[in-house]
Amino acid sequence: MKQKNLFFAGFRGMAPILTGVIPFGAVMGTVFFNAKLSLAQSLGMDFVVYAGAAQLAAVDLMSKHAGYLVVVITGLIINLRFLLYSAALSPVLQRSSFLVKIFSAYSLTDQAYALMSANEHKLKNAEEATQFYLGATVSMILTWHSSVIAGYIFGNFAPPSLSLDFAVPLSFAALVIPTIKNKTYLFVAIFSSLASLLLHSLPYKMGLMVTALLSIALATFLTRKKPTHD
Repeated sequence: MKQKNLFFAGFRGMAPILTGVIPFGAVMGTVFFNAKLSLAQSLGMDFVVYAGAAQLAAVDLMSKHAGYLVVVITGLIINLRFLLYSAALSPVLQRSSFLVKIFSAYSLTDQAYALMSANEHKLKNAEEATQFYLGATVSMILTWHSSVIAGYIFGNFAPPSLSLDFAVPLSFAALVIPTIKNKTYLFVAIFSSLASLLLHSLPYKMGLMVTALLSIALATFLTRKKPTHD
């Protein structure tokens, strides 16, 4: 398949996921407005941080007059999961140009990584995977920023009875379901859910990272290759 076609395949492949991204972005835009940030300030944070969960936590802490260091550290801890994503994608982008690597690092999201994971078996080589990934990230960037701007200008454009806040956890849950391919995946998913609930009260949002590390350790243990005996 031609690179142009792969780019648009990645762009189109994001469509089902974007149904959860749009309300999430609208919620984020509304949060910016309610925190009395100007449109310029909101867009500045949205473009620089480009991570919805970290933005929500940061704005919440800022509205409570938390120290700048606490805000920054909290955002960094929440985004530590991207280290895991980038490590998984590094073989794909290893031979790409410096500019492609920079853009790919900036545009890395849960949604783009999930789409890549679901389609990696269909892509023949790293070059095809890169084009597919770039298409997915461009689709995500356009949709996210447009949704945030719409949320800021028009507010939460849904009736109060249909609170869009619930779309935030739903948008992440929707990414997990397609990846549950067998009993091992299901067991790790259940373990992660329970661990995240039990560790939610850890300071500085550390529960998220601790849960991720524990889940990775469990998955590694369950999928380890048993030694063969001659």
